[in-house]
Amino acid sequence: MRIGTLDNGLTYYLRNNEKPGGNLELRLAVNAGSLHESEPGLGVAHFLEHMMFNGTEEYPRNEIVAALRGLGVEFGPDLNAYTSYDATVYELDVVTNQPGAVETAFRILSQWAHAATIAETDVVEERGVVRDELRLRYETGRGIVFRVFDGIYVAGTPYEGRAAIGTAESIETMSPAVLRDFYETWYVPANMAVVAVGDLSLDELEALVTEHFDAIPAGEAPPAPDTYSPFSPEAVYAVATSPSLGYSYMSLDIKIPSWARGTVGGERFELMETLIALMLDARLKDAYEQGYLSQLDPAKIDAFDHTDGIRFYGTNLRADDLAVALGDYWSMVLSLEAAGFSEVDLQQAAEVLRTDLAFELESVATAQDREYAGLYVSHFLQGDDIGTVSDRVDRVNALLDGMQPAELTEYFRWIMRTSGPLLIAVGPDPADVPTTEEIRAAIEGASPGELPERTAEVTALMDAPEPVEVVSEGAVEAIDGAYEWSFANGAKVVFVPSDIAEAQVDMQAISQGGWSTMEPGDRPLAGQLATRAVRQSGLAGFTPSQVQRLLEDQNVAVVPFIDETEEGFAGSAAAEGIETMFQMLHLLVTAPQVDDQAFADAVQVGEIRLSLAEADPGWQSWIGYIEARQADTFEWFSPVASQEALDALTPESLLDRYLQRLGDVDDLIVAIAGDIDRDTAERMARTYVGTLPAGEADTFVNRRAPEPTGVRHRDIVLAPDTQNTGLDIYYEAARPVDVKLEVAAQALTTIVDARFTSEIREQLGATYSVGIAVQPYFTPEPGVIAQIGASGDPEFIERIHRTIFAILGDLVENGPTLDEWAEALTVLNAEYTHIGNADHLDAVLRRAHAPDDELTTPVRLFEELADLEAADVQALAVELFDIDQHIDIVRVLG
Repeated sequence: MRIGTLDNGLTYYLRNNEKPGGNLELRLAVNAGSLHESEPGLGVAHFLEHMMFNGTEEYPRNEIVAALRGLGVEFGPDLNAYTSYDATVYELDVVTNQPGAVETAFRILSQWAHAATIAETDVVEERGVVRDELRLRYETGRGIVFRVFDGIYVAGTPYEGRAAIGTAESIETMSPAVLRDFYETWYVPANMAVVAVGDLSLDELEALVTEHFDAIPAGEAPPAPDTYSPFSPEAVYAVATSPSLGYSYMSLDIKIPSWARGTVGGERFELMETLIALMLDARLKDAYEQGYLSQLDPAKIDAFDHTDGIRFYGTNLRADDLAVALGDYWSMVLSLEAAGFSEVDLQQAAEVLRTDLAFELESVATAQDREYAGLYVSHFLQGDDIGTVSDRVDRVNALLDGMQPAELTEYFRWIMRTSGPLLIAVGPDPADVPTTEEIRAAIEGASPGELPERTAEVTALMDAPEPVEVVSEGAVEAIDGAYEWSFANGAKVVFVPSDIAEAQVDMQAISQGGWSTMEPGDRPLAGQLATRAVRQSGLAGFTPSQVQRLLEDQNVAVVPFIDETEEGFAGSAAAEGIETMFQMLHLLVTAPQVDDQAFADAVQVGEIRLSLAEADPGWQSWIGYIEARQADTFEWFSPVASQEALDALTPESLLDRYLQRLGDVDDLIVAIAGDIDRDTAERMARTYVGTLPAGEADTFVNRRAPEPTGVRHRDIVLAPDTQNTGLDIYYEAARPVDVKLEVAAQALTTIVDARFTSEIREQLGATYSVGIAVQPYFTPEPGVIAQIGASGDPEFIERIHRTIFAILGDLVENGPTLDEWAEALTVLNAEYTHIGNADHLDAVLRRAHAPDDELTTPVRLFEELADLEAADVQALAVELFDIDQHIDIVRVLG
């Protein structure tokens, strides 16, 4: 890599990298966010970020969006830039084999750095977009609660009152002069960095940076604002409620210091804080499993950053009695503080960090462009380490070797003396949560007590079964390098060698059936609660924390799922943890369990889902669609269980539902993609998959009602304190599915998204988020579905609705324009260039429904893309978008 500074003061970070290859990641990092505004509450930095997509000197008005789309860059909310308290960052991702693309991308980045037009007309038009973003993020139940959290977190600090988005008043009165002043003050070369990582030489990248950025006038380097966040030993007690919240919980946070990153001292203290969090988390889980804590969800604690200058330890907990559970939790924290940490605690935590470091070192050769780009942005803005991974491994291991339990104990005790806890009770109504006086009483009444026993560690989940012989095996010709083994129990394993992510293995396994084979009402009970309870109960007699610690030590994760027409497992592992991943899969079939704590948690989650269905607008919209689509078979498709069904559950009945679908195998396909050799994959297949118990053959059942005729409409009335009006529209068509349809659906998605952004977001200026997803499906009967979603100003919802129909009608009548077609091809070309392990797995699993010549391999995708014509996409639009045949869900003000 290369780091340099131009004569005008602009910093640049360059790296030649060939992962994924043919790609270039660009960033413009500006060390200016809402903290840098002249006074609190303005929202200038964030509004200015929006204005960058409304025109520059070289790309006036919406020409800049057209230029981005010409690069294959998809434009929309949260895709191309972000603004925080501390910084603003712009992101571009382009393919390097497209003529002129790299030059254009650098030119756009340069224009953002110094040539934004910030015209009066554009500012006025953008107010509605930003206002709707405020509505979408903060005028919802969750947004209202988040504002309470944010206000408490930043109180008494330089960040106080400086939420990045500003206020409704500041947005509605934003002026070009205010924006221009901020732009000219903070967007100066000495306060910015350009990051370029990808498949070009360092000399080429440096020449491009010099060509496009060297002529920008230097300006004056602005003074950096203070980010120091003082500590207070006093506890803070608060309540945050909104009627549209579906459940109650208690939040507990403890402020921890923010250190200068990139310094020896800062690195050491942050390492100490990470170790303390890991030790606390492990011991709290011991306490939970041994009955010391009355909360329903598993105990945890994590470290997190709220801003560059504000950091916390934090947890949330759910319970039947939140005040009692809070007192139990805080008493255990006080007990751990009083007892201090042991050498065993330290070594367990250190081993987790050493495992992470070892995996990072093993996979460094396949680090992707995006990873490096993010790292260099963090270095410029926050001083994060960008040295070699091997140096960091050596340095951190040396620090770990020198750590002492007594030092960590004393540091934790200092944090506890210095930083009073922040306690926030959250729920739909003040009557549902403790009062501030009750919270205070719970904290002040807590005291140190007995500690739980340490959970014994395990080094393996099971003894390896005797491998079985394969029934058949051979190469899968349609997928480069793939090999398949078939077994007598009906299971198949397909391995695709891949070094896209070095030392990484990904797995997905599916079997046909799902909850469609079960009883009415089992969708939430089997698909959500049973799988959750099994995940949180341990395996084969081991406790949840024993299993979790082993998985953490080996960077392994495996989760079961039960969907409508299929069930299975998804997992990943570091290459050296491959055996543990397969042991997990094996035991999730042969030795799952549901313990009392996981059962109680699952039942409460079921009750939460029931509450969300009654209170949360998003859930109400989703259920409204299901009621409209499956009017005659709703009992099969309801995503929430009744209180009666929840009351009737037992641990045994929940486990039985799990075992009905995941207790044996008949047609299981296990797809593996990753950085291991075929011999290892075969050994895993013969040992852990071929030995699974065989069950009776079955498949899914079509429980869906026929598509309803005409237009089905539902209004969702919002709670009085929420303003996030919007709509969802659904279209579907029954038809065969092949690779051509997959590509056409993606092209249609890209084209409609672009039109929506241009004509609804930019021209109407009353919506922040509008988009479409067009998705083919194989089961239970093949077809394609389109879902459209839009937020919007309450006064503009009807107009947004009409505009959506007008756009779809024009595509049906006239098809895409030549420019739209060219942009869509460019976008898909870029997308198909970026192939990961997940794409290999998808191609393998498609064999459950399609012949080998209809798999979504890179070769087939590019073949179909080359053959695709605009008329094909128009034909799909004609098939889908019948103005008189769809489902409409609209969120309206109460």
